[in-house]
Amino acid sequence: MTRIRTSCIVLRQTPFRESSLIVSALAPEGRIDFLQRGARGCGKRKFPEVGLFRELAIEYRPPDAKSTFFSVRDPEVRTVFDSIALHTEPYLAACELAGFLHANTHPMVESAQTYRAFRTLLSHYTQSEEVEPWKMLVKLAFLNENGLIPEPEREEEVLLLKYLLAASQGEEEAPPLREEYRERLGQWIDRLLHHHGFRT
Repeated sequence: MTRIRTSCIVLRQTPFRESSLIVSALAPEGRIDFLQRGARGCGKRKFPEVGLFRELAIEYRPPDAKSTFFSVRDPEVRTVFDSIALHTEPYLAACELAGFLHANTHPMVESAQTYRAFRTLLSHYTQSEEVEPWKMLVKLAFLNENGLIPEPEREEEVLLLKYLLAASQGEEEAPPLREEYRERLGQWIDRLLHHHGFRT
């Protein structure tokens, strides 16, 4: 089977045996889980570069019927978002979102919008203490990608939704929403996720 070249962002790392990691990452093609042998070692031929929220360039082959792990080779660090850890609230929000994405995305189910939204959030979190509106924009992009946003009734709602989704993809600046309205919008997004059975 032909290997596919893509980018992914690490959502979770679970120690496995003495020196390996089970890595869960989000790619435009969906969630990718793989075993990285020797990733916890520090030798010259080890791969210590895998880290939470790091964007990797990888080549992968989907798992066969006997495994849930993707076959991944030649991982390379593309973007490092480590400085998020310097900002407590954004870091905790990113961890919460990583848990949300890990629980609600699936292998080989397209997640390109969600991937771009999460990448946009991480980029902003390296530079700012502001958690919102980026956190809710990732969830909004996730809902939109799954076709779960109700059709807006008014023209201004259509325009706002279009603007918010463009901001989630890094194509526009985030709109200046009043704090009260932003909170209500975030609550509406969470209710919609709960309604459709997603873990938040």
